[in-house]
Amino acid sequence: MIRILYTSTKYEIGFMIFARRALQRRLRELRAKIGDSAVDGIVARLNLPGRDRVAAMWEVVVLHGLAECGNLVSEQPLPSGRRPDAWFDNGRLRFTADVTTASDEGLDKQNPYSKLSDLIERAKGKLGLPIGGVDVQVHSRTHESSRGKRTFLKLPPVGRLESFVQDNLMPRFREQLDAGEAVLRASIDDDQLGIEVAIDPSKSPYSSVGFTAYNLPTIKDRNPLYSALKEKAEQLHGADGITGVILGDGDCAALAEREASQHYVSADAIARELLRQYSSVNFVLLLTIREKRWHYFPPNDPRRRVHPILVCREGDPLRTELEAIFGAMLEQFPPPVMMPKNGSLRAREKGFDSGHHGAYQLEGCKIRMSSRELMEVLAGLRTLDDNGARNVEASRRLPSAPNPTKQAFLRKLLDGRLPVRISVDETGENDNDDWIEFEFGEADAAIAPFE
Repeated sequence: MIRILYTSTKYEIGFMIFARRALQRRLRELRAKIGDSAVDGIVARLNLPGRDRVAAMWEVVVLHGLAECGNLVSEQPLPSGRRPDAWFDNGRLRFTADVTTASDEGLDKQNPYSKLSDLIERAKGKLGLPIGGVDVQVHSRTHESSRGKRTFLKLPPVGRLESFVQDNLMPRFREQLDAGEAVLRASIDDDQLGIEVAIDPSKSPYSSVGFTAYNLPTIKDRNPLYSALKEKAEQLHGADGITGVILGDGDCAALAEREASQHYVSADAIARELLRQYSSVNFVLLLTIREKRWHYFPPNDPRRRVHPILVCREGDPLRTELEAIFGAMLEQFPPPVMMPKNGSLRAREKGFDSGHHGAYQLEGCKIRMSSRELMEVLAGLRTLDDNGARNVEASRRLPSAPNPTKQAFLRKLLDGRLPVRISVDETGENDNDDWIEFEFGEADAAIAPFE
């Protein structure tokens, strides 16, 4: 059973999996390597919210990394008319490869637990209840065949979720609310549906959802990872010489780190099945992200790294040379700032990600705050009392403590101190924001009593 705890007002840092500035530098450098036309196509996809943004992101870092390791041509036509992403030659090895991603988006649509939680949250707001306090438990059913078994959540189809919430859940909640119940509950369990919902306003703003994992692969050639590899293997048909598929993680459970189990097949086994069924493909390179947190108390930022899984046929002499090429390619990658799950969610959103919003440093006569947050305050989009919240309107409906940065500025003003120096502390390409530092002088007679 998977249980997810979340707040109704979300705040994230980072963009997709790699930082925007890091991607932009690589886009500029790629123009000199593969030409404006190919890069313009990638840029158009990066600027369009949706799943394909993650695929375009992986193409940027892979193509840039390969271009730094040898001669790279992108979109060179095959006899079939297909235009693979990469034709690579470093003088020792030459290959043609396509870059793609795999995600569980299709499975998520079949098992829309997240959509159900959002609809319940939105609907209960009409009852005058505070944000959050929702606990949803979803039951599951198993379909078994001669090839294996698959798990499905017992939920209505995504197109019927909204009417299900309005017609089946909300009348029960209204009745219990009118009866003075402190906690509202609804439970449905039959062959098709299995849902338990509890709404406890005292637990606002936190909500949770629990369900059985439905996206762990149990059949080697019937899962999102295999489907993505198969599509590219078929597109490479007709390419001369060595061919391969390079696949980046777009939130695919088959690539997630987990203990070996006889109940699920590994990403390595899935890639080997692809090579078994498609003899024209020589290698598969899977790229995902691993993270390690050194300690939780006090909390610290996890260390993330790109984790490669290179799969070749047993005893293939190409492996040594491919390992050297891809090892050098990975050295050109920027460090990941997000895991694929969060990166995939952020890629679907419009606008830009948050920076150092809400962060500050107070030291003596200096106040340090987010450059982007300051711009938004000056532009009238937020105030310091919003405490850097990404969803400003939602945050204003929740109780909050006085903002320390605002209090610090107020103290300086009451002391009659004005800024004597304002400086910008620029961060690197793997950060999404800079810092503005205000340095204050002694009391100024312009706004303070004479001494």
